This record gives sequence, structure tokens and C-alpha cells, in this order.
Amino acid sequence: MSERPLDPVLARQLRRLEIDPAGVPTAAQWILLIDRLNDHFQHTNDDRTMLNRSLELSTLEMDTLRRRVESQRDRLSSVVGTIGEALSQFGSIVQTEGATGQVSIAKETFANRLQVILEESKIGDDNSSDVSLIRGNLVRLADQLIVLLSDTAERAAIKKELEVARAVQQLLVPTDADIQRDGFEVASYFQPAAECGGDWWTINELAAGKQLLMVGDVTGHGVSSAIITGAAKAACELAIEVTQGMLDPPRLLALMNSAIHRTARQRVMMSCNATIIDPARRVLAMANAGHPNPVLVRQGIVHPLMAEGAPLGASADPVYRPIEVPLEAGDLLACFTDGIVECENRRGEQFTERRLRAVIQRAAAATGAHRAASVRDAVVAALAAFREDTEQGDDLTLVVTAFH
Repeated sequence: MSERPLDPVLARQLRRLEIDPAGVPTAAQWILLIDRLNDHFQHTNDDRTMLNRSLELSTLEMDTLRRRVESQRDRLSSVVGTIGEALSQFGSIVQTEGATGQVSIAKETFANRLQVILEESKIGDDNSSDVSLIRGNLVRLADQLIVLLSDTAERAAIKKELEVARAVQQLLVPTDADIQRDGFEVASYFQPAAECGGDWWTINELAAGKQLLMVGDVTGHGVSSAIITGAAKAACELAIEVTQGMLDPPRLLALMNSAIHRTARQRVMMSCNATIIDPARRVLAMANAGHPNPVLVRQGIVHPLMAEGAPLGASADPVYRPIEVPLEAGDLLACFTDGIVECENRRGEQFTERRLRAVIQRAAAATGAHRAASVRDAVVAALAAFREDTEQGDDLTLVVTAFH
């Protein structure tokens, strides 16, 4: 017999049959040994068959799972690709002026493609939990992107509306910032806010050499305010034409109030200050419709010119009480809108009328042919220093008149 050790299974069977490995088994022992070995080989063969079957089933299951994962991968890849295309379109559209229509088209295309992909991904309930989680997150991302595209379309439309309003507003103010008239000079500053408001000012020649100076401010922002501003300007010019320039401040404000009251129906109103300068008589006549009071600087002293009256469009039949002020050489008149005095800095503090009057009082001491421009420039510089980098919240309008 070989000196190599016996297999443990064989050695155990020999012990059970009481066979000495070194001896010769009896006939009965040999028969039992053959039966035991035959059973062992049959079990081994059955185990091998079962293992092969298990491997085949495992291979089929792995192949099926692989196909499912590949299918889900392709669908998720389609979703990611669609989102990427939408983001790419979104980025290019945002940089394009007037892209409201393009945003709407991009949003609709993206939503339609995404819906088709997601409908296809609903076939079968064999998604793995990880794949389902990823798909759910992508769907939420897609929903957020659709909302973002919608918001962008709305903002583009609002931006276009504000651009139209600002263009209209720019047409309603004189193009020249410095104007010379017989006996006085005018220097103006007009700076619309990013969100268009309704500031407006004008200077018109009346009968008998008189000059009309008006400064107004429509409530609200956007196209509606610009339309009311246009209606106010048209009403003013029509009143001058119909009366052939023979009118006083209260009558002019009453005519403009009638037009704005009918047009805006009290939904939008305008504060306004109307000043008629008579160089021949050296007199200033003024009426006010709820507007900040102008200031007159004479010999270094600031005098607020206070007149009462409701804003244009507030009521059908308001009363405007005029004031009349004699003019002297060296007088200086400053008219402004509330955007000047309510201008805020980064700490939320307002510029205030007190600060405005102090700046005007100091600058009014200047002499020379461009005194109005010097005061205007001083106020603009003080505003810029006060605001620093704070965003402008309202239109800024200042009209300075220096009398010779």
C-alpha cells in the first residue's frame, strides 16, 4: 500500500466498516465498501449537476439584470442629455436681448422631450432602488429647470416692458440739460431708475414772453406710468395750444387733472409743480399738485415755496391755490422730485430735504454765467457721494433756474 495518507472521507468509511487499510477485507466488507463509494460518487455527480444548473440560472439572472441596468442607464442618460441641452440653450438665451420667445420655445421643447423619456421609463416595475432614486432626483432637477425657464421668460418680458417704458420716458424730457432763456438759465439732471418710474419735466414758451416750467412724478413703475406721463405731457401741450398760451398755473393743473383723472381712473396719479416765469414783470407764479415744494435761494437764504393742491388724478374737481413771488437778480429756484430726497445709502438713510437745501445753499453762492449748472453739479456730486454703490431705487430729477 502507498505511504501517502488516505483521504479523510475514505478513511472514515473504512473505520465504519472495520476494514484495516493495511489488511485484506472480507467479501462482505468489500461489498459494503463498493456500495458506499458508489453512493458517494452519485451524490457528487448530483451536486455537480445542481451546481451547473445554479450557474446557468445565475448567468441568466445576471444577464437580465445587466439589460435592465443598461436600459435604465440609457434612459437616465437621455434625461441628463436633455437637461444639459436645456441648460445650454438657457445660457445662450439669457445673454440675448429680447429673448422672451426663445425662452418659451426652449421650455416647451424641454418639457415635451422629458415627458416622452419619463413615459418610456415607466414600462415595467423592475427598476432597482438606486436607479429609481437617481431618476427621482433628476426629475426634480428637471422640474426646477422648467420653473427656472418660466421665471426667465417672465423676467425677459418685464425687462422688455421696462425698456419700452424708459424709451418713452426719455422722449418726454428736454434733450438739452442746459437751457438759456431771456433773463434766466436752466440746468437739469434726469436719471431714470433701473425699474422705470414716471418722472417728467418740461419748459414751454407761453404768450407775452412768459415761460412755463413743470416738474412731475407719476406713481408706480413701468409702461402704465409712462403712458400716464405721456398723457400728462400731451394734456399740457394741448392746454397751451388751445388757450394760445394764455393760462395760469391753477388753470393748467385743472386741465391736466381732468385728462389724467379720466385716463387713469384714480389707479395712477401724478404729483406736479407748475411754475410760470414772467421776465417782463419779474414775477414767478406757481401752483402745486401734491409735489415736493421747490426752494428759492435769495441772498444766501433758502425759502421753501409752499402751495397746496391734490395730486393730478386724485379727484375730479380739485382746488389749486397759487402763490406769486417777485423775482430779484441773483435768485435761484430749485425744483425736484421725491427720488432726490428719498435716495438711500447702504445704511438705509435718506438724503432728505434738509441735506438737499444745505447743498443748494452752499453752491448758490457761486457766481458767473453758469451758476445753475454749478448748483446742479454740486447736488449730483453730493448724491453720488451719499449713495456710494447703492442701487438707485427711483428716478432722479432736478431742475435749477438761475435768474440774472
